[in-house]
Amino acid sequence: MRKSRVWMAAWVLSVCLMPLFPAAAETVASDEVFTLGEVIVSGEEQVVNLATTVTEVTAEDIKQRGAQTVAEALEQLPGVDVQKGGKSQNYVSIRGFDQSDVKVLVDGVPVHEQYYRTLDLDQIPVDSIAKITVTKGASSVLYGSNTMGGVINIITKKAGAKPSATVSGAWGDYGTERYSASVSGPAGKFNYWLGYTYRHSNGWRLSDDYDEDYWAAQYSTYTKDDGGLRDDSGYLQHTFNTKFGFEPNNDTKLYLTFDYHDNEKGIPSDGWYFDEWRQWQISLVGEHRFNDMLRVKARGFYVDHKDTLLETEWDDRDWFYKSSYDGYSVGGELQAFMDFGKWSFLKVGVSYLRDNTKQEEILAPGGSWEDAGEYESDTYSFGVEDEIRVSDWLAFTVGASYDYFDPRKASGQPVPDSVDAFNPQLGVIVNLTDSTMLHGSVGKKIRFPHLKELFSESVGGNPDLDPQETIAYEVGVSHAFNDAVSGSVAFFYNDIKDLIVRDYVAGYDDRVYYNVGKANILGVEFSLGADITERFWVGVNYTYLNTEDEELDRELAERARHRANLDMRYRFPFGLAVSTQLSYVNRYYYEKEVARRTYEWTKGTDFLLLNARAEQSLGELWGVSGKAFVEVTNLTDRDYEESGELMPGRNFLAGLSFTY
Repeated sequence: MRKSRVWMAAWVLSVCLMPLFPAAAETVASDEVFTLGEVIVSGEEQVVNLATTVTEVTAEDIKQRGAQTVAEALEQLPGVDVQKGGKSQNYVSIRGFDQSDVKVLVDGVPVHEQYYRTLDLDQIPVDSIAKITVTKGASSVLYGSNTMGGVINIITKKAGAKPSATVSGAWGDYGTERYSASVSGPAGKFNYWLGYTYRHSNGWRLSDDYDEDYWAAQYSTYTKDDGGLRDDSGYLQHTFNTKFGFEPNNDTKLYLTFDYHDNEKGIPSDGWYFDEWRQWQISLVGEHRFNDMLRVKARGFYVDHKDTLLETEWDDRDWFYKSSYDGYSVGGELQAFMDFGKWSFLKVGVSYLRDNTKQEEILAPGGSWEDAGEYESDTYSFGVEDEIRVSDWLAFTVGASYDYFDPRKASGQPVPDSVDAFNPQLGVIVNLTDSTMLHGSVGKKIRFPHLKELFSESVGGNPDLDPQETIAYEVGVSHAFNDAVSGSVAFFYNDIKDLIVRDYVAGYDDRVYYNVGKANILGVEFSLGADITERFWVGVNYTYLNTEDEELDRELAERARHRANLDMRYRFPFGLAVSTQLSYVNRYYYEKEVARRTYEWTKGTDFLLLNARAEQSLGELWGVSGKAFVEVTNLTDRDYEESGELMPGRNFLAGLSFTY
């Protein structure tokens, strides 16, 4: 305990002394970005991106915030909320829309577990990531359907102009260890990237303020925790990333990518264990520029997912002992970009996706696998989008998509009819001055039901579900006060029809999925970044969210009313970089399970969370540069929960990295 307090005192002292050190310039090498993995290239400042809110997390942001996974990398963003789900999986919501309403891409490829259509972003390490782009509101129609909550595109690294190699290792309490290695470089007209990450931990540490009696009073199995190591919080992850590129000239690019994740993890408090969580994907993407006017890009992909959930405390319960989902997604897209000058930049895209999943169960220990159903659906999308720059100060984007959803297999249940939708949108940007820009957008977005929502016999599937729809409105302004300080504010409103929720309905013994007649989400996002000195940067953002389920006359569950983040970074002249992040969450409600299958509408607890990181450069020898770092999460060792899930106390991680 005394050692932890010394760490805390030293860190607070270093933060307080930041402004006292002289400023000096320091060059930080940037990672190569795989631009073919972007659907809309952010570096081109296309009007469709400027007309709504797009936030980027760079590799430097990821490092300075001490993020180890994609979920952790997204935690400091305005309008973004990362929470633990029912199976201790990290899910991301954007502006009040949960992850089932958000499209997650890796290098432009949709990735999700095909039955639930979500993805545990805690299972994806950050070592091979160049940046993450989060698009909110009326995103480009080229992203296709199921984007009513936004789009998260994880862009990986590619080879640079020179050969490079990096190795790193990190260690923490309770057997926590992380190792990664990568090598990349050009080979004539070809290039390559190879990377591997290993992460293991016996689990994370509970706060010193953990109150066993308090948790014993709750309906859960938290009572088996007596402090220290959180029971069943361990994990083991192996990740491989490969990318091979062929660029015969400046007009043609062709890349083959392959990612493989082989993981397992415990689920605290629930008596379950993922003894298998495996996902791999392969994609081929190519682009050719025919002339200054026409560019065409095509992508094909296959994603395979399998996870197996094991009951570790089986005692003749009335559900399965072991359950497995084995699914795949296959699809492709074709896009054409036609530049007719300032009056028209026309984009046309067509995409196809098939989701298939098979479920198996072992009902009791010693039993054999039994078929529990196969489900399948196809989704098609066709989009057209045009950007018109009327003058230097005024530009428009107008677009529309036609989306079609076709359920194909329902494991003996009636297959629902196919459904389609026409979704138009409009955006405008106005450059009032060289430093001030106004933007506005409005668009219709749709999210088709997931296979689980349609067909699950155990959790209330409903084949009569309608798609969710929203009309998304946004108005915002961005302003550069000077070369060192810039900020933005955006007002957004979503008018939602047929929101899909799961709750008790008359005539059913358990909760079922059904469409809520009306719901709405209103909010404000504010962000400000300032270079206080050449070495000292401060960023702050705040999100206000007001949601309403008009049918139940209450707020939507697990949507915090107030969320604020502070990010401070300082680089000392002697090669030490320190950073600290502060997050505050206030007012949210959730369904608390007070007895088995009995839920109570409960107000969640507010909390304040402080993380910190320090990294010291070790200099360069024979072309190899080294760095040492230490990271502390939950620096104040606060005992807190999110939506009934107990969260980690203070945890440490220290490590080394070397780059050639």
